[in-house]
Amino acid sequence: MKDDARSFLFASDHLGGGGAPISILSLAEALVKRGHDVTMVVLSDKVQHDMPRGVTLKKIPFTYKNIWQKLKRFRLHAQKLDDWLVENNRSYDVIIANLYYTHRVVAHSSLSNKAWLCVRTDPTQMLLSKKVSKFKIRHEINNIYGGRRVLAISHGILDSMSAYGAVPLQSEVIHNIIDADDIERRMHQDVEVSDYIVSVGRLGLRQKRYDRLLRAYKASGIAQKLVFVGEGELENAQALVRELGLEERVIFLGQKSNPYPYIHHADLLVLASDYEGFGRVIAESLICGTPVVSTDCPSGPRDILTGKLANYLVACDDEAALAEKIASAVAAPPRIDPSHYQRFSPHAIAERYEALL
Repeated sequence: MKDDARSFLFASDHLGGGGAPISILSLAEALVKRGHDVTMVVLSDKVQHDMPRGVTLKKIPFTYKNIWQKLKRFRLHAQKLDDWLVENNRSYDVIIANLYYTHRVVAHSSLSNKAWLCVRTDPTQMLLSKKVSKFKIRHEINNIYGGRRVLAISHGILDSMSAYGAVPLQSEVIHNIIDADDIERRMHQDVEVSDYIVSVGRLGLRQKRYDRLLRAYKASGIAQKLVFVGEGELENAQALVRELGLEERVIFLGQKSNPYPYIHHADLLVLASDYEGFGRVIAESLICGTPVVSTDCPSGPRDILTGKLANYLVACDDEAALAEKIASAVAAPPRIDPSHYQRFSPHAIAERYEALL
């Protein structure tokens, strides 16, 4: 380790599907390469990615056994985390808690006042999508984030939380790492499909809105097939495909350990979410040379699709506009400039995390 090396502890709900685990592991790898010591604690058994070389992994799952344990699950899980910290008998210079469940656990743990709660998806939007009352959202957001260290991956997340009255002890905005060199190395493999547009991410009706994408895809009238890469609500999505009469045109490929070839060979990537924390797949697609059409959802797409690429942002509730942009982007793909993604390099982002010391 270098003389100015420090120790980082990352905690996360899981390391399964979706963009958040990729972002967390990319950051861990960048910090290790810069000589730091990194430990990864996962509060479940769901680890679907290989650990970067030099990163220590510890799983601390918890399964409640009755109603009482369900009600107390965050405190009980926090106790398991604290027990491990005592057993491990070491301190960490920087502690980053990722994802909403982990935030609730850490808020009840001995790390509560030291950890940075890294907010990767706007919790207010998530709770609104579950039809939680605004009064309860205000209470919950303040209970978890008020008076604590908050690190958000976009300014929009902090603005949204502030609108619900959350006042952190400290706050920082640090974007996700997007490693262009790594993606460019991995994107050239052959794939089993051709002549298609693609959606990459968790297959979910809440937040990701595969229903909106399927309807807009049908209305676009394009000849290309629509390919979904990601796990999730497959049966419900397939039922909607049948309802729309798209059985011969929509393909579900499931989770892929390397999604980049599927993005690189696509004519277009479409994001139809109601909300995002950052929308890293947008920047990944630009690196792959594939244009993007996205809903202008809070709070990441507008930070990435800048300049002329902002013309391919559409209002979340305007499926007709989404269909039109899909058709126009396929017919006349916009030019992609490296300046759209170079600011998310591992070097630039790792330096920001080092500054948290």
